[in-house]
Amino acid sequence: MLFTKRNAARAAAAAGSVTLLSLGLMACAPSSGGAAPESDGENEAVELGISDEDYSLDKLIEAAKEEGPIVVSDSTGKIVDIAEAFSEKYGLDATGVKVKAGEAAEIAIRESEADNVKTDLLIFSDSPAAKGELLERGIVSSWTPPDLADKFDPEMTDPQVVTTSVMVWAYNAELYPDGCPIDNVWAVTDEDWRGHVTFEDPTLEVQILYWVNQMAENDDDALKDAYEEYFGEEFSSDEDSAAAEWLKRLAQNEPVLTKGDDEAAAAAGAPGQKEAFMALLSTAKFRDNADSGYKLGMCEHVAPYSGIGYNKLGLIANGTKNPNTAKLFLHYMLTEEGISLQVEDGKFSANNDVEPAPDEPSGIADIWDEVYQPNKDTQISDYEKLPDWSDFWIANNHS
Repeated sequence: MLFTKRNAARAAAAAGSVTLLSLGLMACAPSSGGAAPESDGENEAVELGISDEDYSLDKLIEAAKEEGPIVVSDSTGKIVDIAEAFSEKYGLDATGVKVKAGEAAEIAIRESEADNVKTDLLIFSDSPAAKGELLERGIVSSWTPPDLADKFDPEMTDPQVVTTSVMVWAYNAELYPDGCPIDNVWAVTDEDWRGHVTFEDPTLEVQILYWVNQMAENDDDALKDAYEEYFGEEFSSDEDSAAAEWLKRLAQNEPVLTKGDDEAAAAAGAPGQKEAFMALLSTAKFRDNADSGYKLGMCEHVAPYSGIGYNKLGLIANGTKNPNTAKLFLHYMLTEEGISLQVEDGKFSANNDVEPAPDEPSGIADIWDEVYQPNKDTQISDYEKLPDWSDFWIANNHS
């Protein structure tokens, strides 16, 4: 084991954390009952643009040319450049807007209620909220291009996945030139790292809490085994799962909470540091090594998983006046040409023909088999239990 309680330097007091925010927007609850289509629990098909039976890419392009401008939202600023490239390629007017998932969901709900859709397509990173709220209420629809259907594994459709993003444990490679100082997720709950673990506030970055729920329901034994490996004793807890025990200990270990990955990347990766921080952040932040001179290193071979994978969906607003253009844009993003700007940040296209970027800075492709992949069957549970996990986090975190 690379990091043990006996051989690591004790962490000093850490910087203060940001104030925890309420769960309301993050949970994507609508502000009113509204006029969104009612659902009987099954996602009803909505006819958007040309039918799949009459589909060809050329027909879709021609139909899109008869429509107006579209707006596409995504949680990354790269969507601005992708929209510009799409507009240049097809001679159509598309605007990309960077919006976090919680805000994007609230916008979609309100626009649907007002029957005034302005955001035609959502590239949406909160899959459980999409399934439990937006799709369930008939606010958006999923669509898989017929000419690309054979490029996707079954779990990447219905709803249609655009990319898989990954969060990893990162460290300062200048302080630890021989590699990551931890090889077990329980290490970050240990006294040795008290006050020196940093990540986005879990009530904002819901993927952390989704992962905890996924582990509790699908893979809790893996966390128990990792506990016994790290501490050298049989797992025991008053909590209902090892996942809950891990989250409680992490919350109580005075983590430094941030409003985004940028602050976490700076805390762990800035050059010239004397005190080490572990960070949980997106692989996209590893581009800061070149852009900002950071020294971020990605942890490998961490028990039970080195990374947390989560899917971005392509969701078309059911009230869009430009459904064919929205479908064409989604088609574009499901190709190598359209998604290349995001693949270079360590995201993985759902299209099996799109290879990982060879010069992606984190190196996540080398440890893809160490990334936890979310179980689609648990997503409704992820969504419904999110408020409980958030309350559990807040109750145990006193940073």
